[in-house]
Order: sequence, then C-alpha cells, then structure tokens
Amino acid sequence: MEFYAFIASVVLISLSGVLAPGPVFAAAIAEGRTNRYAGFHITAGHAVVEIPLIMALAAFGTLAATENLRTAVSLAGGAVLLYLAYDTATTCPSKECRRRGMLTGVVLSALSPYFIIWWLTVGFTLIIDALAFGAVGLVAFVIVHEGCDAAWLGFVSLATHRSSRSFGPRAERALTASSVAILAVFGILFIAMGVSALL
Repeated sequence: MEFYAFIASVVLISLSGVLAPGPVFAAAIAEGRTNRYAGFHITAGHAVVEIPLIMALAAFGTLAATENLRTAVSLAGGAVLLYLAYDTATTCPSKECRRRGMLTGVVLSALSPYFIIWWLTVGFTLIIDALAFGAVGLVAFVIVHEGCDAAWLGFVSLATHRSSRSFGPRAERALTASSVAILAVFGILFIAMGVSALL
C-alpha cells in the first residue's frame, strides 16, 4: 500500500468512527453551549487515553482484554454516562453548565467498551498497516487520526455554541435534550452489555 493511500484510508476510517453519534459527540454538544472550544478540550482528553493505547498496541501486538475487564468497563462506563445525562439535564439548561473539557474526554474514552473493542479490531489493523512504513507511518497515523477527532468535535462544539447564541433558549433546550438522550441511551446500553456478560 502506498503511503498516501494509507493516509487516505486512515482519514476515511477515522471519520467513519468519529462522525457516528456517541457519548463523546453528546458531550461536545452539551459543553459546546457554554464553551465554544469544548470539542478541542475533549479531544485532548481523548488523546490522553488513546495515544498510549496506540503505542501499547504497536509495541506488544495485542492487549489482553479479558471478559472480566470488558464487563467492568461496560458497567462503570454505563454508570458514568447515566450520571452525565442526569447532570447535563439538571445543570445545563441554566447558564451555569459545567465545563469539564479535557476530563470528559479522558473519562468517556477510558470507560467506553466500544472504544476498546474498536482499537482491538479496526484500530489494530490500521496500526499494523502504519508499522509497514516504520516510525514515520506510526507518527503520521497518530497525527491524522487525532486530527480527524479534533476537526469534527471542534466543529460540533463551535456550531453548538453559535446555535445556542443565535437561536436562543429554544435551541439551548433542544441541544441539551439531544445530548441527554444520547448519553442516557449509551449509558443503558453499556450497562446492559455488562449485565449480559455476567449472566
């Protein structure tokens, strides 16, 4: 595979993941109402978890993701998402919506079973392809992948901030409701995954 073709595949595959609505997307909407740069801060937190995982996969080939680990992550992640949904619903309708920023990116990434599964499957394949180009390929992969995250989440928070200012309280309520719904749905889904693994 040519280097530029590899980079193009990283962009397309990365965007296919980041564009899908999920907890991080919902958080960018919720925090973007009061902080136009929330998406970039969340991306930074996401990268704090993601980059060491990429390096570990590149160094050791694969990680021992046991069933017990996936169950624990699912249950903990679901509980955190339901709390964030509740906190967003009760706090964010006011102008005092909390700014968690980078911490949000860390927590939602570390406690997402989908995040781990993606990196042990699709992401790991991209890392193997990157290593075919040596250290340059791996560095380019990290930069391009994180750049896709930052571009999309940054756009979401900037657009949310502008919408909440341009269209007033009604837009703020709609944005808050959408983020709460996404967080709650994924919270319930994560817990259901964890419970089903215990049965």
